[in-house]
Amino acid sequence: MVDNKSGIDVACQTDDWDDARMIKYRKMKRKLIDFIAKQKEAQTALDKVNRKVQALEKRNRKNQKQKAATTTGSEDAMDISQAEEDGEEDNKSDQDVEVEEEEEEEEDQLDEDEDVVEPVPKKQRTSRRRRPTIPRDENGKVQLPFQIASLNVISLGKIDHERPGFHNERYIFPIGYTVERTYMSMVDPNNQTTYTCKVEDGQDGPLFTLTAADAPEIELAARTATGVWALVIKKANEVRQKESANAISGPEYYGFANPLVIQMIEELDGVDQCARYSRRSQE
Repeated sequence: MVDNKSGIDVACQTDDWDDARMIKYRKMKRKLIDFIAKQKEAQTALDKVNRKVQALEKRNRKNQKQKAATTTGSEDAMDISQAEEDGEEDNKSDQDVEVEEEEEEEEDQLDEDEDVVEPVPKKQRTSRRRRPTIPRDENGKVQLPFQIASLNVISLGKIDHERPGFHNERYIFPIGYTVERTYMSMVDPNNQTTYTCKVEDGQDGPLFTLTAADAPEIELAARTATGVWALVIKKANEVRQKESANAISGPEYYGFANPLVIQMIEELDGVDQCARYSRRSQE
């Protein structure tokens, strides 16, 4: 005699199943039931959407007919159309009436959904960073040091407009100009350090010098800002056993391309006497 187990399909009652197999079977059965239920819900939702689409199409057709009737301006045509609609109403079967009533209900429901589901515009977050302003005293004079992102302006120096080598069409190189910037160390492959960048008097033109905080005994110098920073890159890559493939802009690393630095330099005395230089900041 087979001992039937309650709640189990007949297919599994012919064999003696252990508890583990029975638990696995029940889990699979529940998953199948849940899947069928979700499929039915999805189908119901799809049918509802299709009915709403049909209701919208019907409404659009009605609006187009009304618009066409309005533009013609013919009252007789409207009367005839109304009579035809009345005749169609008389000839409709009960089933057609029920279908139309369902469609009208769908239209009403669609109107309610449109009123409720109307999206509310969200406030867009502005990702613009607030531009720093130049610190000044009560007389409007620039106050230093001034931190601009990773650049720390220590001194603006003095403009030498008499010697043409201290400026060009794009930049002015004031004597004594000093800034600090963080970059890869030339002696420690695992850390960065602060470099002090200066513009010194090289007689016939500016001399750009660099010293590192973790190696003050090493002073690098070149006739161009890019040239002196190229030396830093070479040594920094050598200590890391990398090829020196970095490209760098010396004026940018010295801060000469920064709009705030440009503005501060152009406020120095003698900028208008620099014959080749064209002002870049907006006054």
